[in-house]
Amino acid sequence: MSPEPPPDPTVAHPTPQTGAREALEHVGDQIGPYRLLSSLGEGGFGTVWLAERREPFVQRVALKVIKPGMDSKAVLGRFEQERQALAMMQHPNIARVLDGGLTGHGRPYFVMEYVKGQPITEFCDARRLTIRERLVLFQRVCEAMQHAHLKGVIHRDLKPGNILAFDVEGQAPSVKVIDFGVAKATASTSTIHTVFTESGQMIGTPEYMSPEQADARAAEIDTRSDIYSLGVVLYELLAGVMPLDVRSMREQGYRAMQRYIAETEPEPPSVRLSAIRDASLKSRILQARREREGDLRRRLRRELEWIPLLAMRKEPQNRYQSAMELTRDIERYLTGQALQAGPPSLRYRLGKTARRHRALVAGISAATAALLLGLGLALWQWKAAEAARSLAERTAAEATAVKDFVIQSLVSADPMQGGRRDFSVNQAMAQAIERLDHGQLRDQPEAEAELQRAIAMILQGNADLERAASIAARALDTMQRRPEGSPTTLAACLDTLGTVRMGQGRYAEAEALYRQALAIRQASLGPDGAAVGSSLNNIAEVCRLTGRIEEAVPLYERAISIQSAVLGEESEPVAQAVNNLAIVRVDQGRFADAEILFRRALDARQRTLGGDHPKTASAISNLGGVLDVMGQPDRARPLYEQALAIREQVLGPDHPHVADTLNNLGSCESSLGRHEQAAIHYGRALAIWERTLGSAHPDVALALDNLASARMHIGQSAQAQADLMRALDIKRASLGPDHPELVISLRTLGRIHAQAGDHVAAEKLHRDSLTLLLKAHGQDHPETGEQMHWVAAALLAQGRAAEALPLERKAIEVVTKAHGEAFPPLAASWETLADIHAALGDPDQARAARQRSVDILAGNRR
Repeated sequence: MSPEPPPDPTVAHPTPQTGAREALEHVGDQIGPYRLLSSLGEGGFGTVWLAERREPFVQRVALKVIKPGMDSKAVLGRFEQERQALAMMQHPNIARVLDGGLTGHGRPYFVMEYVKGQPITEFCDARRLTIRERLVLFQRVCEAMQHAHLKGVIHRDLKPGNILAFDVEGQAPSVKVIDFGVAKATASTSTIHTVFTESGQMIGTPEYMSPEQADARAAEIDTRSDIYSLGVVLYELLAGVMPLDVRSMREQGYRAMQRYIAETEPEPPSVRLSAIRDASLKSRILQARREREGDLRRRLRRELEWIPLLAMRKEPQNRYQSAMELTRDIERYLTGQALQAGPPSLRYRLGKTARRHRALVAGISAATAALLLGLGLALWQWKAAEAARSLAERTAAEATAVKDFVIQSLVSADPMQGGRRDFSVNQAMAQAIERLDHGQLRDQPEAEAELQRAIAMILQGNADLERAASIAARALDTMQRRPEGSPTTLAACLDTLGTVRMGQGRYAEAEALYRQALAIRQASLGPDGAAVGSSLNNIAEVCRLTGRIEEAVPLYERAISIQSAVLGEESEPVAQAVNNLAIVRVDQGRFADAEILFRRALDARQRTLGGDHPKTASAISNLGGVLDVMGQPDRARPLYEQALAIREQVLGPDHPHVADTLNNLGSCESSLGRHEQAAIHYGRALAIWERTLGSAHPDVALALDNLASARMHIGQSAQAQADLMRALDIKRASLGPDHPELVISLRTLGRIHAQAGDHVAAEKLHRDSLTLLLKAHGQDHPETGEQMHWVAAALLAQGRAAEALPLERKAIEVVTKAHGEAFPPLAASWETLADIHAALGDPDQARAARQRSVDILAGNRR
């Protein structure tokens, strides 16, 4: 037999006459310096009074005192928790705690800012606010909750009655979130005194309650439960009706109500609006929004209703992951941008039951690592053509012999030339190698070396790195045994083996080979030969990948200058060097410069190579990458998808460069909040890289970083730490112990420790990361500034606000100088700075910093 649901502990009522015999406080009583004026209502554990103090100034306040008979240890713990939770927060849209103490009867009380307002839904309807005006006002609520969540506080009873709206003279309306009476502090010492919900007790208001909060048997709730409640409030603001008719379930019992909340999918707001049969109610809804029915339905349909529906997903991992994500999507709607939200897919609906309470992999990748290219991107047909151009320098007899050999070996893989459709490039390469082994070109060693080099590049382009290295080494050996041979061919063989070593992540060997090739080319061609520019580009790429950015830049610039003069502005070697310099600009945080360079490389490749060439796909993907890093994932996503389609079509589904694009797509999906889809992309990228590059390749470390970040976000801390330790081992072995790429892994480890409450360990990891970045980039690089923020946050969490202050100020200065005052990640830094000032007892500075954070989040709406 199901127990009856407990009384709703959140509805405010006038003090009932039946309770007068228990009441110890009355109108006119004095509590501390406050005189009680009138009862404002009751919550589950306390009575709220309008009170006034006269000295040292006149002030009206809301005074909450624990009710008689509710002085058990559990209730006192929860009351104390509410007081501490409110005291932790200083935000213009959250009612402030002003004072506290004990009544003359020994019962605790605390004093809050008195908010004279209306529930947000009533306020909006009374003033007939438009949909746009409602959305702008609701964003203030999201910003307040983002602040509370950053403080580790979950409200657990968000509803219109606890979101009071009011007019501000000469300004737009504003809001205050009140009554954190059932809040749960998630990361503070107050949890020592917290008594959490007893089994079977429903804390909160069912109509606005998330499925996990309604289920007393579920794991502990987190901030995403408040996201669900925000979604319900937004739904009601838009459509004028509730998404679920929970009240109709009350008479069926507590368990039936739990099941209803957990299993019933809400209809889209436009559908609910259409289904209203009460003509008077529908008329009031339309008049309050200044809309006609057809117009409002069209307005709600699709994008606008996707936002509350995403916030109300049954599984927490499928919702917006923060209030900031929710308010950003509203801003995207208001400014006509693509939304993070989307309609629930058929796959989501069918898999809903199976996935409930199951952690899903999601993640977010490192910004600059997502742009890694590698040098041997070419398709075998393109490489064969390149080899033919090189061979044109040989004697006519040699060229004829080589041409015949290439045709006989490779035509079998080209169905357009009468070859077999199922005859793969690798089979053709195996046939060509076999014919070389039988000495078909033994009397023409230079031609043999050229063909070996061409075959090595074809194999490298198809991700067969071991065989590519073996054949490239044979080509180099062939030329080194011929002192009278062409220095051009010798340099080309050195270059080819260097490129294969780069693909294997063996950067020191690659650089040595590239430098040998450069010396030979400078001696034979002079300082301005086109091939000299190619060598300079290759050496610069090694410098970039090994963290020597300042050394790489002049090499790239010199390569571009040489090759532009000799080959023309739109030649492929120039496009390659421009592309690589753009990646350096990303590493330096100069995103606008990088975008210009990527567009230049893309334009050149589209004109010279065509739209379906793999190098064109690289340029498309890299342009998407810099847009993603600049906070424009909605513009990046179609570029990634275009690049992926080209690469899968041309290179096949298991090529490492397909994994590059999948990794980029994962980053983009993470930026858009589509974590489940991001996990699919990351998982496939990791599998491809491990299979084709080996388990110790740096790209495998990148994929492990991404999965670890995903697991951190969904609470799989142990698996995330294992991934990160493996990633660190790979990076230290391939890049060295001081490479800045280690920061990505160390930073994520620090965040995991901070989530677990171990802020001392988090501080050490963040300081280790900062040391690496200072050594690699100096203190004025934006990534260094970002890391200063993480160290400051760790210090603040330990109560060391004075130490955190100069670090956070420097972080803001550095990042602002690089990206401008409106750069979205700066909102978190300003919020942290506000918390630091509040902790240091400087409320004016705290308010100013908090307002900067709000302005950034709101897109400078003021």
